[in-house]
Amino acid sequence: MSVDESARRIHAGYRRENGNHESLALGVSPRGAQALYRGRAGIALMEGRNYVLPDDVKRLVIPVFAHRIAVNSRVALAQRGSDLGERIIGKILTLVDVPL
Repeated sequence: MSVDESARRIHAGYRRENGNHESLALGVSPRGAQALYRGRAGIALMEGRNYVLPDDVKRLVIPVFAHRIAVNSRVALAQRGSDLGERIIGKILTLVDVPL
């Protein structure tokens, strides 16, 4: 399975930013990053491709990462909701430059 260089950069950027984000006590583990790696290849295969595109990565980041983070207790108390992880990962998505 070949992976577009911009897809690799996006994947690495999401992983790096979630480890540094102030709202998180604990970012996504290497196992979580591996889940994104496998998932993006799965999407490409389901769509009949033998290559991964940046959109494949972007499509999976929230569903794969949102439940794999530990939210900072200060943030958890201030911003309650079952979708808090999704909202935080959504904010992280805006911090990563998407190459064209």
